[in-house]
Amino acid sequence: MVHQVKRAIVEQTNAFRKEHKLDAVTGDENLMKCASDFANFMAKTSKYGHNADGQTPAQRAKAAGYEYCVVRENIAYRTNTGDVTAESLIDIFVQGWIDSPPHRENMLAEYVTDTGVAVATTDDVTYYAVQLFGRPKSQAIKIQIRNESSELQTLISEANDSQDEIEMPPRTIIKMTRCFPTTLWLKDSESEMRLTESSDLVLTEDGIQRK
Repeated sequence: MVHQVKRAIVEQTNAFRKEHKLDAVTGDENLMKCASDFANFMAKTSKYGHNADGQTPAQRAKAAGYEYCVVRENIAYRTNTGDVTAESLIDIFVQGWIDSPPHRENMLAEYVTDTGVAVATTDDVTYYAVQLFGRPKSQAIKIQIRNESSELQTLISEANDSQDEIEMPPRTIIKMTRCFPTTLWLKDSESEMRLTESSDLVLTEDGIQRK
């Protein structure tokens, strides 16, 4: 039954992402191990929370061998008073996450590509579920920008609610690596460019352009 629930969590997560025009997430072996270890830990100790074992989700993922750029985690548990069915567990876990804004945000993060899911119990009464979402370091967004204009340009970079202002004299080249989709624009300009993949860009008198 546990395997059926795990399978359904991935399938229903991807169906939910498809409804919102997002790519499916793929099961990653290291994230699967990480999720399994943590679900079993909570089941055996009855400790619950993202830091129940004294580590963060990212620390657990790294220890499991996942070279991450981004790691997000959803957890849940259910204590049953009657007969347990796969359907009842699937509903409480998947629908519960969909109905919870922070968990829903993880499920619909456009930048994640991988997932790892586990469900564990030691008494067939209380079940713990873990779903990890990740983007590996190998898929970091690498951006190179060259100022080909004849003037000093001030570039604004925004990613994951963090904003940087970079002054670029003529012929300057900068390189940046981002884990999240990144929006770029020139100071005092109304036009902007949003990047979700690695790109080579130039700054001209007309603004930001792809090379």
